[in-house]
Amino acid sequence: MSTIAYYGSCPSEEFVKYAFPESNLAFFCYGINAASFMDDSKIELEGIEKWPEPVRKKMLFEAKRGFRERLRNANPHTLVIDFTRASRASLLRFKNSLLTVPYELLEAGAEAQRQAFTLFEIIPFGSREFWTLVTDSLMEFCRFMSRELPKTEVIFLDVPPASEYRGVIVDSDTYAMDFCRWQIRYPICRMLIDFCRPRIENSRILMPFITPFSDDAAAYGPAPMHYSPQVWQETARLFHANGGFAGLARSSDPVVTLTSYSGLMNAFTRTASSSRPDLRRFGLDILHGALPFLFAKIRGPADRYFRDPIDSQDVVAAFRWILGREPESAMTFLNHYALADRRELRNTLLRSTEFQNQVKHYAQT
Repeated sequence: MSTIAYYGSCPSEEFVKYAFPESNLAFFCYGINAASFMDDSKIELEGIEKWPEPVRKKMLFEAKRGFRERLRNANPHTLVIDFTRASRASLLRFKNSLLTVPYELLEAGAEAQRQAFTLFEIIPFGSREFWTLVTDSLMEFCRFMSRELPKTEVIFLDVPPASEYRGVIVDSDTYAMDFCRWQIRYPICRMLIDFCRPRIENSRILMPFITPFSDDAAAYGPAPMHYSPQVWQETARLFHANGGFAGLARSSDPVVTLTSYSGLMNAFTRTASSSRPDLRRFGLDILHGALPFLFAKIRGPADRYFRDPIDSQDVVAAFRWILGREPESAMTFLNHYALADRRELRNTLLRSTEFQNQVKHYAQT
């Protein structure tokens, strides 16, 4: 019997449940941000004794630490990872240690939240400090896996939101709006996969083998990331039929990812167009606004990206003034948005063959 472990949230738990039903689950870590996962300093929490039980239980569990040691001792044959929680949870700083903001705190009421803000420093999701902490900790996590568990097979789950829902929703807008939220979360997860995969040699990427859908039978409710059991069952079956870990892809191609993401967005907007036509524009805003920011800032986190950052309007303006046209595709837009600063953007367009040919034309006229 092989030993299995997972780190992440509901997608990794569901995949392990169906793909390795008879294996020994030697380690699991649910809902802990990578920055907290890699922080070994134990915490003596005070002032939360009267907080709601779910919040207190979650925070005390995380404060015990020792996740790396437990994973090392488990020495799993396979480790399944998903980054869905890292894509939506802020961090709390307590003295010199880090904790993950528990979901339960968001539902605990204003008084508990006020106390939390008094006891902890909030590191907002998406801030420069947040991503610096996350990427630094993931870098150390990759070193840890390569050094301590080089034989462990690491599977990164690439889990896009499902645009199709097969169930009954009381509020017809609920699923659509939840999908919109996951439109921003999914590319974050993918960028973190792209960050870690090359740094862990013994790793692969798994996407659903069939078009995912959600329904009322999903274990965690009718949300776009909570696939129907049939999707997980078929994904698990095809995973083994295709050779298991050895049959998974090793490549990490951002062009394919962005193409898939665009197709996913189009599928969703077609589904939502009958009830909420305005959501198509919302989806386009995400693709041309938030996703380029992630592509540039997360895929290659470095100080140079914060020196003189390129704004999305800069790319469009540069194309209009230098080349006399709009960017011809989302991929062109993303590639130029990912440049280090405005000077490099300007110089790239000035050096382009298209502009040089225009200069010759202007000289002749």
